Amino acid sequence: MKIKRTHMEYLCVFIGVLGMGSLYFQILRMPIMIVMLLGASFIMVYCNNFQLTKTNIRLYMGLIVSLVLTSLINYKNGFRINELIILVTNVTYIVILQDFISFRKFTKIYTQIMLAEAMISLMCFVWGDILGKSIPFMKLEFNRLNGFYLTPFYTLGWANNPVFGRNAGMFNEPGSHQIFLNFALLFLLCADDNFDMKPSRYRASIILLIITIFTTLSTTGFICLGVVLLTVSLKKRENDRNTKLKLAALVLLIILYVVESQTGVIQTKIAGRDSGGSFYTRYNDTLGGFSGAFQNPIAGIGYFSTNKTQSLQHYGIDNISNGLASFAMNAGIIITIVLLIMMFKSLSKKMPYGTVFIIGVFILYFLCVNSEGVFMNLLFLSMLGDWNTREIA
Repeated sequence: MKIKRTHMEYLCVFIGVLGMGSLYFQILRMPIMIVMLLGASFIMVYCNNFQLTKTNIRLYMGLIVSLVLTSLINYKNGFRINELIILVTNVTYIVILQDFISFRKFTKIYTQIMLAEAMISLMCFVWGDILGKSIPFMKLEFNRLNGFYLTPFYTLGWANNPVFGRNAGMFNEPGSHQIFLNFALLFLLCADDNFDMKPSRYRASIILLIITIFTTLSTTGFICLGVVLLTVSLKKRENDRNTKLKLAALVLLIILYVVESQTGVIQTKIAGRDSGGSFYTRYNDTLGGFSGAFQNPIAGIGYFSTNKTQSLQHYGIDNISNGLASFAMNAGIIITIVLLIMMFKSLSKKMPYGTVFIIGVFILYFLCVNSEGVFMNLLFLSMLGDWNTREIA
């Protein structure tokens, strides 16, 4: 088979998706993941008439320098060089990717990859979680925090919870999985050209993503799904397709309400400590994390510090679940606010569908970074910079 540029585009974005949170690769095999991201970067440089955007260079270099400074100011807290290597690798990949393809092509390929991931995860969820059958290549692996029952393409559970009974996909837990599914759904619903899909396939793709989000049984996932559907229904661009899409989104929103009223996923999770809900844990993580952030608002405790665990334990937190609070605690309030403002402006440029729509997308983003440790995730790093406007066939 003749290798074409489009094959390289899919390969490089696929590696990026793995780097967004694959338990098998991004979490348990970080050195291999770094090599894969650098390999993808080399492929893109080799295949492209390379023209780095000066704006992106200034943006991402400024980000790295700012975060390094927070640790230099807090030099007594140590410096974890491995985290700097990971950040530089991620930024290198993102900067080159943004020159390699357009944002529209990235969202199209990302969505198609997540559709494939959703289909595989549903099959594994039914086979492994519901029917209790053995999934091929399943094994138990450990890191310093926990053990995991997983394959390269699906996570069944952890050592202390061998079967989630919820769809985690290839990610570390269902709560992480829903983030990437919801953004794939957002991109799909916002594609004015349906990503070149036939109407029947387009509708089937929407249904597949929504069903997969339901199977995560994630409180935040259900809320984010509602935000996506409501946001799309408020999209500002009037034509026949958008009118139908808005009506469909409202109908799906009603269905989501009915499903929640029957399953009580959100209500149960918000029940608190005594009912086994996750609300108390997230509340404690958020309160403790931001309390620590406001103790050191200028430079935090140092983004690359080696004593983060001790700092968290001071606030009764073992493993913080709030990514925004964690980042603010590590890097300080000032950098955090600057990045949030930059994200809002960047989303406004990439999705020009009206102020209300952008507020909805930002709320979706805000919910995600407050529910999982994804504030510096590759997906969200990619939304900060400018993408190639030269569409290459």
